[in-house]
Amino acid sequence: MMLTAKIRRRLRIWASYVAMVLAGLISFLFFRFPFNFAQVRGRHNIPRRGKGVLFVSNHITMYDSFLIGMAAYFPQNILYPSLPFMNFAARENYFRTWFSRTLFALLRTVPVERRDHPWLMRKYTEFLKRHNLLIFYQGTRSADLTVIKNGPAYAIANTPSPITVIPVYHHGIERIFSRGGPKTRGLWRWLPRSLFRRPTVIFGQPIDFSECKRITETRARIAAINQRIVASIAALQSLAAASSAPAR
Repeated sequence: MMLTAKIRRRLRIWASYVAMVLAGLISFLFFRFPFNFAQVRGRHNIPRRGKGVLFVSNHITMYDSFLIGMAAYFPQNILYPSLPFMNFAARENYFRTWFSRTLFALLRTVPVERRDHPWLMRKYTEFLKRHNLLIFYQGTRSADLTVIKNGPAYAIANTPSPITVIPVYHHGIERIFSRGGPKTRGLWRWLPRSLFRRPTVIFGQPIDFSECKRITETRARIAAINQRIVASIAALQSLAAASSAPAR
């Protein structure tokens, strides 16, 4: 029995590896070359270790995870096995069918349980000891960077081991895919609307929360961490806007 369980575990690991490689390859071909020409900036800010790294990003479309995961590590994580793949967080309603559960498990996606409100990220403090994780701090698709719905501040404030928080800002994918919503039901919401665009992904320097963590009152500490996240993402947005502005 132990041997059978070990074989199954190994098979799951290899199946997940193959699924991640295929997802990365498809994302690279679509988002970078030859169908779109994504710009990736700040990759040097990402730690090479595979655990204890929390990526916090704005959220625009249902395909943001594939764009950011590809931009962070692909194809370097194929050439250099020490580089990790990115783990995603997704709403639990995406795990309702056996097919979606299997697919998202292979793609190393972690279900986010809404009933954990207001401390949505509590269980992920343990997860971050062994893995990295990408979350959308807004909690919903929104163009407003100040929106925070059940953000990651609890995990950042209460993780027992040090973690590195990397801010991520991206834009331009909304010109390729629909933002979603009630007006985009059906097949249209899943298909690209255009090609040959140039989405941008920027990875910022790790966020310093040392001052925030010195706040003793829990709610004030969490609010300060959320504000620091928003400020970091907004700074990346300003950087993207400045770099794309035409020279005078």
